[in-house]
Amino acid sequence: MAKDVVQLSLTPPPRDPAPAGERVTLSVEGMHCAGCVANVERALSGVEGVSAARANLALHEATVLADPRRAAIDDLVRAVESAGFHAQLATHDSARRALGEQLEREQVMWRSRFLYGGTLLIPLVVWHYAHPTDHIAGMFFQGFLALLIYRSLGIPYLREAVRLARLGTSNMDTLVAVGTTVAMASGIHEAFTGEHSMLFMDAAMILVFITLGKWLESLAKGRASQAIRRLLDLAPVEATVIRDGQPLVVPVSSVRQGETIVVPPGQRVPLDARIVSGASAVDQSWLTGESLPIDKQADDTILAGTINGPGSLTAEVTAALGGTTLDRVIELVRQAQQSKAPIERFADRIVRRFVPVVLILALATFFGWWLFAQDWQSGLSAMVAVLVVACPCAMGLATPTAVLVASGVGAEEGLLIKDAAALETLAEVTTVVLDKTGTVTAGRPEIVAVEPSGELPADALLALAAGIEQLSTHPLAKCVVAAATQRQLAPVAATNLQVIAGQGVTAEVQGRTCLIGNEKLLQSHGIELAAQQTTIDAHRARGETVLLVADDQYRGLIAVADPILDTSRVALDELRRLNLQLILLSGDHETTVRSVAQSLRIERFDAAMLPPDKVARVNQLRQTGDKLAFVGDGINDAPAMIAADVGIAIGTGADVAIEAAKIVLIESDLRGVGRAVRLARATLRVIRQNLAWAFGYNLILLPLAMGLGEPWLGWRLPPIAASIAMAASSVSVVANSLRLRWHR
Repeated sequence: MAKDVVQLSLTPPPRDPAPAGERVTLSVEGMHCAGCVANVERALSGVEGVSAARANLALHEATVLADPRRAAIDDLVRAVESAGFHAQLATHDSARRALGEQLEREQVMWRSRFLYGGTLLIPLVVWHYAHPTDHIAGMFFQGFLALLIYRSLGIPYLREAVRLARLGTSNMDTLVAVGTTVAMASGIHEAFTGEHSMLFMDAAMILVFITLGKWLESLAKGRASQAIRRLLDLAPVEATVIRDGQPLVVPVSSVRQGETIVVPPGQRVPLDARIVSGASAVDQSWLTGESLPIDKQADDTILAGTINGPGSLTAEVTAALGGTTLDRVIELVRQAQQSKAPIERFADRIVRRFVPVVLILALATFFGWWLFAQDWQSGLSAMVAVLVVACPCAMGLATPTAVLVASGVGAEEGLLIKDAAALETLAEVTTVVLDKTGTVTAGRPEIVAVEPSGELPADALLALAAGIEQLSTHPLAKCVVAAATQRQLAPVAATNLQVIAGQGVTAEVQGRTCLIGNEKLLQSHGIELAAQQTTIDAHRARGETVLLVADDQYRGLIAVADPILDTSRVALDELRRLNLQLILLSGDHETTVRSVAQSLRIERFDAAMLPPDKVARVNQLRQTGDKLAFVGDGINDAPAMIAADVGIAIGTGADVAIEAAKIVLIESDLRGVGRAVRLARATLRVIRQNLAWAFGYNLILLPLAMGLGEPWLGWRLPPIAASIAMAASSVSVVANSLRLRWHR
């Protein structure tokens, strides 16, 4: 029976009050850090007529809400370019190209820099510790290697710091640039004065390890963007359109609403359309998550990205490129990715204040010593100590080292963890929202009951049905044949198969007409089912699909269902022990969803949920203060996964779901969700300890580096000691993170 798709409203409720205006999306090249994002947003917000602007580092895009009468596209592009970036209006093709090319270039750049710097750092460190008293040759050798590292890894930070300074802003890169530049300059000075210093090694190590972090960050951004790239690839780039009575293969972008297209068997539907002629079964699992193809006939709707079954379809286009349901789902993913998590906004505030404060303290230290102590050399030494001791190594390592260790532990337990934010958020989750098909159920139909009527044995009924269904390519037919094969039953000989759209099939068996289908098919052949209706309804109430078998009379039924996985009940019990609330969402029929929910003791559920409905439900729950994890496996789950606080994908699910999720269960085992929550809570504790140490370290040592304790202590923290302290802080953070290796 064909399933109609209702008119969709694919814009989720905004997380913040939405300003008025028309949405414009720009592709932006050159963004590589949070400071770049802030600069792009600031430049766009300054354009007259712009009510809101948000840049997305992972997508290399900026989205603007603007009054088109006051803010033209050219004005927006000029504003971005005045901030030092390149911009153009984003299109379907440019989005795909930008996501691929920019991220690939970024990953190659950071990887090359890290390998180059790491190769030079090894002999530098070895020489430093092998020849601790070699003041001349050793220091100049270390200086030469450090300069090579600084030239390739440090100069880009310096250029960025200068550019940001011209715009009146700064970020963590600014502190890296100033700290490493001053360290290098001081190291050169000490080398010429014959002093033995750790500053060359410190500057080089800072640059190499921060570059490693940038490389890992670029890989994470690449994975995040794959969700949209794969969604873009769902729809074909060409369509067969009827023009002047002839079929022509043309680019999808040239097909207009109202034109007629032909969708051959086995091909993806290029655009949203209404069937004019033909009948087929269409796999629309990317949209609804249903495991079975849906029968479609004249006047039914087919959607872009769905896969046509055995029949050829002729259809009238109802939505051109840019306005299809798939395009709007892609927009949902974009909007969800452009939103910032609270922890990210908090970190942004800390960074904005930390960097200027450290720079001011460093300058104040230098001038304080110069003006009040008449000792500019001690002032310079103290300034270097301040910049070195405040260099954000410990802060930079606090989260990634914990995540790296947790990722290794997670891999051993069947978990793929993509970033720190996912762990931090998952640790605070209060509610787990579950997709049904392929998540708590197997995601494939299986025969759960064979009930013959009268004296006909069950095996004989199944052999009869298999004989007819082996002539069909429908997934339910394959399910029946597979069940007969598993029971080693020989299908009866059948001929002359006829498919009746929306009803079932008929065939000739031993000179008589046999039927397999629904009530409508049997009743059209004069077979009454009043006595069997209660049994049929009972199976459907359990969420099962019923195949009725008959010849000149009713012979029995075969019930097919998507079975609940054996591990699901154990997994959900574990989540309850972790004090997590459970909600079930599905695109399936209400009777099926209700049956599964009752079997799993899940009190809250929603059925017939399309992707935008799931996103709206997730946003509604988030507005009540709940922190949500969404667990799913299908392409249709990707927008809801990204809209939730953290998305968790079943590893055997669709690629888009896996790319959109922040955590992936490598195996199709829902018990991994409980393991992920426990690991996340342990990791968050370690991250908080690391950050507390990193900030506490700066709070204690910065005054000592400035020399504020010298009147009472008789000494101040010299640059060498600052370097050792900075290295010690990093080591302590890493050591604390390594404790996660013993988490089980």
